[in-house]
Amino acid sequence: MASFYFRNKTHFLFIEVALFIAMLLLTEFAVRAYREASLQQSRLETLDRGAQLRAFLESEINQAAFLATGVESYVVAREGSIEDEEIQRILALIFERNQHFRNIGLAPGNQLTWVYPEAGNESVLGLNYADLPEQWPAIQRVIETGQGILSGPLELVQGGNGLIYRSPVYINDNYWGLLSTVIDADSLLSLIRSAAGDLASRISLRNVDDEGQPGRTFFGDSENFNSPLELTPVRVPGGEWQMAIQLPENVGSQVMSLRISGVFISILVAVFLGSILRMIWQRNLLQQLDSEVLTRTAELSETNDLLDSVLSAARSFAIIATDLSGTIIVFNNGAERMLGYSADEMVGKHQPDIFLLNDELRERAAKISGELGRRLIGNELLTYRISQGGTEELMIHYKHRDGHLIPVQVVISALTDLQGKVRGYLGIAEDVSERLRNQTLKDQFISTVSHELRTPLTAITGALGLMRSGSIGALPETVQSMVEIAHNNSQRLASLVNDLLDVEKLMAGRMVLYPDKQEIADLVHSAVSDLLPLAKIQNVELKEHANVSACIWVDSARFQQVLTNLLSNAIKFSPPGGQVSITTALESGRIRIMVLDQGSGIPESFQDHIFQRFAQAEAGDSRQKAGTGLGLAISKELTEQMGGCIGFEAERSEGCCFWVEFPLYNDARSGNENT
Repeated sequence: MASFYFRNKTHFLFIEVALFIAMLLLTEFAVRAYREASLQQSRLETLDRGAQLRAFLESEINQAAFLATGVESYVVAREGSIEDEEIQRILALIFERNQHFRNIGLAPGNQLTWVYPEAGNESVLGLNYADLPEQWPAIQRVIETGQGILSGPLELVQGGNGLIYRSPVYINDNYWGLLSTVIDADSLLSLIRSAAGDLASRISLRNVDDEGQPGRTFFGDSENFNSPLELTPVRVPGGEWQMAIQLPENVGSQVMSLRISGVFISILVAVFLGSILRMIWQRNLLQQLDSEVLTRTAELSETNDLLDSVLSAARSFAIIATDLSGTIIVFNNGAERMLGYSADEMVGKHQPDIFLLNDELRERAAKISGELGRRLIGNELLTYRISQGGTEELMIHYKHRDGHLIPVQVVISALTDLQGKVRGYLGIAEDVSERLRNQTLKDQFISTVSHELRTPLTAITGALGLMRSGSIGALPETVQSMVEIAHNNSQRLASLVNDLLDVEKLMAGRMVLYPDKQEIADLVHSAVSDLLPLAKIQNVELKEHANVSACIWVDSARFQQVLTNLLSNAIKFSPPGGQVSITTALESGRIRIMVLDQGSGIPESFQDHIFQRFAQAEAGDSRQKAGTGLGLAISKELTEQMGGCIGFEAERSEGCCFWVEFPLYNDARSGNENT
């Protein structure tokens, strides 16, 4: 039948044209689907970035209002009886806590009497708000509503543009005056523009009046409010703004190049399938084959079909095999989907380095060359360790045909024959993008929550500190006790937030260290002195045996954070009447600092997880102790980033011993660090 239908070249040409048209239609469908998917992804990413920017903007603005409440509380507590030196000190303290403040002022009876800083603001001292016709209606609304309101951006009396947060102060239900906080609008909007990055030109902000009607656009192009991708409210004290977000213009710009590639691939596929049909036709014309060859061919065909089925079914994994020279001999459907290349393009024509990153290859080459003491030869870069027996698991990146990077987990093993001789190498890769994305989302969630907690917590702690110190007047004994409890717990909560932020910075690689030459005895003594009050409260004796005179190259504050974590843990888990000691020892150009306690030790089942984030043992009474499970994880990251190492001695007759170890300081090392 084949010889009847495909007897001349005209029939084959017709079939190849039909195949080309069919592939072209499939390509166009795929290109349209890709364009829609790209647009949808861009919309989601743009909306997500817009939501983050809105939350960031609200946080920056509302922080000013939270900080201002401390001053208001002070005025109310003093019933309006204000001492000039004391109010200036409080205003300075609040002013330094926000990078966007231009000034903070108090206006009893609507006359601006105190302002910080005075330098540059002399022109507004003594100003009566009733003499400002443009601002007086907004000030009257603040007084009438009894609520703090953010106004602006508007032109300031002392020059420049600013946002003004005004809050009325009432003493015994009687209006006393105004608290005014001026925010540098240019500084705030510049920070927003920097945070928006390449999206800055696609975002605009405008005011909204009390009746919900839009006002003037003060950030970005007002054209962005015409058919925006999203129009979202920005909550500010006493009102709201509107933020318009537009989709970037370059979405879907690769469609034309994909169409051209699709036409090219369609031609190749049509020619390839037409050639296969010709081969089938020619094969049907062959004479009988030797029976033994037919039998062997059938066996091989069955084996190949089984292998093809397995490789085709593994669509979630990129399975790539090479011969001993490194040339690709297997490139399954999963590899095609993951990398964008077809098996026909890769098999027998390329080596895996076509989709590997040069930087990762150089790093791996340097590491293995250092182990071998010689340069690598041929494809030893990827195969040396596997050729020594076993398998190797790597976390690397594949480079897609279109250039984007794919994080993958690869297991590489050797292919052997029946005699056990290595004939090639097999790599099975899994795309871990979603896993890493989930981890990133979790870290971002922790970071966002931590930052959002810090803003109100700062105001609470500040207000409690003022009450506790007696700055606002003496408190009854019972109230003083309650304030002490609240202040202590707010500080514990602040410590938790700081731990969360430290972990987030360490994991993101944004922790900045300032190493310098430090005397180890001074560092140990300072850490012990800070924790003596805690040891006294816990009825634990804290002993210091750091009599070694030596220097190390570390960040002083971060090193003391590590020691404080180890010492506070030892005190917390020691029994009443127990003893915690810290000692130092020199050995082979390194110094080891050891913290020993007399607690119940570390359960064997928990020892492998001791330095993991949020890890806490379940045995004994450890869960009864307060803590986040972050201290040791932070200590490990900080120690290693400063060039040291950390560990513990598990097998002890009683208690536990944690240690940190650093190389001793020398001039050559410090010179390298400074360069």
